[in-house]
Amino acid sequence: MLFRCSLISALLLTVSGCTLTSQHQHQETLSKFDNLAAQHQQQQQTFTETFAQHGTALNQLADKVSALESQLTVIQRTQAKLYANVATDTADVKVKEKVVRVPVNDGKIILGGREFVWFDAVENTFQSRVDTGAETSSLNAVDIQEFERDGDTWVKFNVNHSENSDQPVIMEMPVKRWVRIRQSSSDSTERRPVVEAWIRVGNIHEKTEFTLADRTNMEYPVLLGREFFKDLAVVDVSQVHIHPQYQPDTPSEPGDDTPKTSR
Repeated sequence: MLFRCSLISALLLTVSGCTLTSQHQHQETLSKFDNLAAQHQQQQQTFTETFAQHGTALNQLADKVSALESQLTVIQRTQAKLYANVATDTADVKVKEKVVRVPVNDGKIILGGREFVWFDAVENTFQSRVDTGAETSSLNAVDIQEFERDGDTWVKFNVNHSENSDQPVIMEMPVKRWVRIRQSSSDSTERRPVVEAWIRVGNIHEKTEFTLADRTNMEYPVLLGREFFKDLAVVDVSQVHIHPQYQPDTPSEPGDDTPKTSR
C-alpha cells in the first residue's frame, strides 16, 4: 500500500514538472513574437516617415521647375522684343558709300612703284613691287610641297613674308607649267613651278601667272611684271600706293566712270 502511494506521488510530481516547463517555453515564444512585432511596427513607421519626406522633396522640386518655366517664358518674351527692336533699328540704317577715284592716263589706270595686292585664294593682302623690267610676276613661296589631285600636279606652299608674324599663309594651287631659271651667280638652272592666281590691285581684277620663288631675302613678297598690267595700266615709279587696300565688304561704286579693267 505504501509503495503504491509513493509511486502515485512520484508520477504527480513528474507531471507537474512537465507542465511548468511547457508553460515557461510557451511564455518565451510569445515574448519573441511580441519583440518581432514591435520591430516590424518600428520599421514600418520609419518607412512611412521616409516616404513622406521624399514626397515633400518632390513637391518642392515641382514648385522650383514651375518657377523656372515661368522665368524662361519671361526671358523668351524679352528676347523677342529686343530682336524686334534691333530689326527695326537696322532697317533704318543708311550705308554711307565711299567713292574712290582712280587716276587714269589715256584710258589706262596708273600704278605706283609699290602697290597692295589682294589674293582671292587666301583672301589676304600683300605688299608688291611693280617692275616694268620684269616680264612675268613672282610670288614668295617657302616649304613647297608637290602633290597630285584629280590627276593634276598641285603645289602647297607658305606665302607669309612678314617679319612681324610667324603665322603661315598657306596656298594650294595647280601647277600650270614648269620653268627653269638660271641665277646670275651660277651656271646651273633651277626648276620652278608656275601657277595662276586671281588678284586685285585697285580696280584691276585679273588672273595672272606667278613663278614661285623664295623671296624671304627680298623686300616684298610679290613682284608684278609686265604680263599683269600690259594694256591695262601705266607705271609711275615716283608714286607709291596710289590704290588703297581692297576691302571685300566694300559696296560697288554707283555710277563709277572708271574704265573696266578685268579681261
